[in-house]
Amino acid sequence: MTTDITDTSVRPFVAAVWLVHGLYNKLLGGSPRHLAIVQSVPGLSGAAGVRVLTAVGLFEVALALWILSGRAPRRCAATQTAVLLSMNIVELTFARHLLISPAGLLPLNLVFLTFAWIAAGSRWPFALRERLQRHPLPVEAHLDDCLTLTYALPPAVLRRLLPPGLELDTFGGYGFVAVALVQTRSLHPAWLPKRCGQDFFLAGYRVFTTFRTADGHTLRGLRILRSDTDRGLMVAGGNLLTHYNYHRCDAAIEESADCVHVAVTAADAISNLDITADLTNATLPAGSPFASVREARRFAGPLPFTFDYERESDAIVVIKATRTVWRPAPVAVVVRRLAFFDQPIFSGCTPILAAAFHVKHIDYRWERGVRHQLGAAAREMAS
Repeated sequence: MTTDITDTSVRPFVAAVWLVHGLYNKLLGGSPRHLAIVQSVPGLSGAAGVRVLTAVGLFEVALALWILSGRAPRRCAATQTAVLLSMNIVELTFARHLLISPAGLLPLNLVFLTFAWIAAGSRWPFALRERLQRHPLPVEAHLDDCLTLTYALPPAVLRRLLPPGLELDTFGGYGFVAVALVQTRSLHPAWLPKRCGQDFFLAGYRVFTTFRTADGHTLRGLRILRSDTDRGLMVAGGNLLTHYNYHRCDAAIEESADCVHVAVTAADAISNLDITADLTNATLPAGSPFASVREARRFAGPLPFTFDYERESDAIVVIKATRTVWRPAPVAVVVRRLAFFDQPIFSGCTPILAAAFHVKHIDYRWERGVRHQLGAAAREMAS
């Protein structure tokens, strides 16, 4: 019955959308806005844009015919997903002013891709969202400036924030949360040019954890609790493709040769903060559980892995990261406000500022997420 419904209704609908966009809007010139969007991309003005628009139109018509043929349906749906998301990134980067609704572009196309996967025979349409949130794309970025504060908290408090399969990474009787304040440039899928990337500010709250794989290897990494950014596109894209819990914020950053001041305001006030770093004072905070800067650097921010938990399949998604030389310098900070620790889950404990580090100009790459199915033993270990 499901196959009949897909064949007689959903598949022709999905094919018709591609056919209208490819044949009418592009090849027949039914929507001049499509040509203007292509010609807004650097290097595609004039006749070059016309040729590219024709090629895209022919490709979309071919996609429509592929959908109607019913051949390799899941490969067809995957192709549609990759093509449409790539086109959206280019449009939002270079032709935002030409779009009817920039904010609604990704949500609308997510709905369309849901139908595309139904047409491919997916029994559960919402599996598309599950798969997308596994960090499915390799991503690159340049970190212009990164200020990271590390707080020590009682392990019993932080363990309540961890999903099954992850263990708290402890030192000196404490667990640790990093508050990373990062000015990021040109975040983009690895196969696209840097000019397609997004510049944004990020405030990330991460807990240091470990994960033991089925073959006995222990991976050290971060479990992301919350992410705040000043770009709406990053909120939409981040929550579509990860479990990193993105929220929109306003950020004010003031920099000088010896000082960095960061102020963040969020709608829910949970991540409001006001912090100043003295870049000339290279000391650990008073009362730090670390005896040396060398010890503190083990908890100084980005690690080789980031961990997601996929509740639907009871699995850990592991995202491997690589970076250029990471040599963070200790700095002194004045924390006037850090609302994150005012949440009820932290009541009854006083976070200790354990370290603060600053680093500039780091190239970073995150690979596609790899899913590790949990077993009963892993769940019992984490419980």
